[in-house]
Amino acid sequence: MVGATLRDISRHVDCLAAPDGPYAVVCGRTGCEPYPVAGHRFDDRDTAAEAADATTEYRATLRQYDPQVPFYEPLVHDLEDGPAGVATTADADPRVRYLEFCHNVAGATFEALSAASLREVESAAMETYLTLAEVVEDRDDFCLTMLWSVTSELALRADRSERVGIVDRAARALREPNTSTALSPDEALRAAIEELAAVGFVSGDSVAVGAGPNRWRVTFGNYALAERTGRLPTLPASITLGRHLSETEFAFTAATPVGDDRWQLTLELDETPRGLVSVDATDDERLYDTDAGY
Repeated sequence: MVGATLRDISRHVDCLAAPDGPYAVVCGRTGCEPYPVAGHRFDDRDTAAEAADATTEYRATLRQYDPQVPFYEPLVHDLEDGPAGVATTADADPRVRYLEFCHNVAGATFEALSAASLREVESAAMETYLTLAEVVEDRDDFCLTMLWSVTSELALRADRSERVGIVDRAARALREPNTSTALSPDEALRAAIEELAAVGFVSGDSVAVGAGPNRWRVTFGNYALAERTGRLPTLPASITLGRHLSETEFAFTAATPVGDDRWQLTLELDETPRGLVSVDATDDERLYDTDAGY
């Protein structure tokens, strides 16, 4: 299964990494640190070279399913030569940022499904993707189709506790090593919104407004994964927010359309995690069924 393969490669890179190593792996063409080596450091050149090879294998695995996975040239970089040239994906062009975000979230989710032994969900997600991919006209939509497929099958086939576990695993996998998560809830939420806007997953004018203790209403437009089927897929937002919080103790409790291509999503902290994969859309959040499991 693709998830098992990605998980194995990712774990191999984790085992090679050393917190304070003097070497990094970067793309020789763009300076980006591609996933799964982003943020990792290595003790010696040979170990870093092994991680570079693993990165090439990881991305080749994803490319079997989506030919639009961005190409990188993973090379060993000696940090003692200075930080010049060591960039992040955020420095790439808008299209690459968008594609990389979708692939990273989808890949981390497949890894998490495999680690949790949710084979039925993993298989169904891949079957759904391969079916839909045959009718996708825009090649750039392959990555979004993959992300939608795994989100849809996770909402349909996993129970609430399983979904919470998957989001937590994926968020932790995408959290850069040695990056502090000691942000206040407000800081974490705003960081997540900025990240989603920077990669083009929501519009740049998205805002969060406090609606009470530990409660926010997030308004955003042009959400790439918005559906017209009476629900709002929230998996990418949940994983992005989870990257900036130390614990996945939050709930998306309502999703309300507020105009053309705009949504209002209600977030509550210190709640039983729910709504992390999708939320039923309603014009009145009091109608949200907290036992629905989405």
